[in-house]
Amino acid sequence: MNTPQKYGLLRTIAWLLKALAWVALVVGIVGTIVALVSLGGTGDPLLRGGWTAGAILLPLIGISWFIQLYAIGGVLSLLIEIEQNTRALAARGTEQ
Repeated sequence: MNTPQKYGLLRTIAWLLKALAWVALVVGIVGTIVALVSLGGTGDPLLRGGWTAGAILLPLIGISWFIQLYAIGGVLSLLIEIEQNTRALAARGTEQ
C-alpha cells in the first residue's frame, strides 16, 4: 500500500538545512582561499597575524557548521522516514 507523504514543511526544512550545510562549507573554503591570497599583500605583521588566524579558523568553522547542519537535516529526514515506514507497516498489518 502506498501511504501519502506527510510533513511537507518538515521535509523542506530538512532539505534546506542540508543545502545550508553545503553553503557553509563552500563559504569556509572560499573564505580560506581569499584570506590566504590576501595574506601575501599585507606588510604589517600584526595584520598578517590576524589574516593567518582567520585563514586557520575559517575552514574549521565551515566544517563545524557543515557537520552540524547536515546532521540536523539528516536526523529530521530519518525521523520522517521512520514515521512513514511505521504508518505503512501499520496499514499493511490491518489489511491482513
